[in-house]
Amino acid sequence: MRRHLIVHQFIGRNPSGRDWVCGDLHGRYAVFRAELEQSGFNPSVDRLFLLGDLIDRGPQSQEMLLWALETDYVFSILGNHELMFLQGSTHPSYRDKHRAIGGAWADDLDFSQYRRLTTACANQFPLTMTLECEHGTLGLVHAQTPFDDWQQVSCAEYSDQLAINCTWPWSRATGPDNAINGVSVVVSGHIGTYDIVTRANQIWIDTFEASGRASLILASDLLNWVREGLTND
Repeated sequence: MRRHLIVHQFIGRNPSGRDWVCGDLHGRYAVFRAELEQSGFNPSVDRLFLLGDLIDRGPQSQEMLLWALETDYVFSILGNHELMFLQGSTHPSYRDKHRAIGGAWADDLDFSQYRRLTTACANQFPLTMTLECEHGTLGLVHAQTPFDDWQQVSCAEYSDQLAINCTWPWSRATGPDNAINGVSVVVSGHIGTYDIVTRANQIWIDTFEASGRASLILASDLLNWVREGLTND
């Protein structure tokens, strides 16, 4: 990767509405927008935080990406699919790798569209995010945190290996119940399971592809689940 990506972004508390978090959407734009409208989400005061992998596999990757980039109340981190999309803009050899994981839709983009979208992703989607809530903090990272202490995440310097470590491996989801220090809850997607997976204060909510329904969850509920021990593997 030739470009440096944003490692971390801090988002302060929502003073007016509620914050929602959602796992991987993979180009299912119309289906998700219908779910969002039925959820009670209020776009005038609420905010939506996406865990990456907005693109590929589904029928509306470009529409999903443009919506996330251009909508004021939507925030997203980078997933491994966005990372591969970005790599294809600077290393043509990665285009074949991107196609192999569902990225053939990008072949329909002309050069200016491709560069505009990848530049916007690099400029707007960090690898990790901290979301301040009324009763705690959420750490957002696509696959898993590369560090046992979230404070190390928030102050890490960019490297290509860090980008890979945030977006590809998921050993923590199958490992022991080790808590991550310095944050109330770490929320990730990536692993493609029917049910939500938890390990101590780590939660993976990538259920759309397996179950047919997106895990669109209030940030306050994620905090409560971990605090009260209500989630199950």
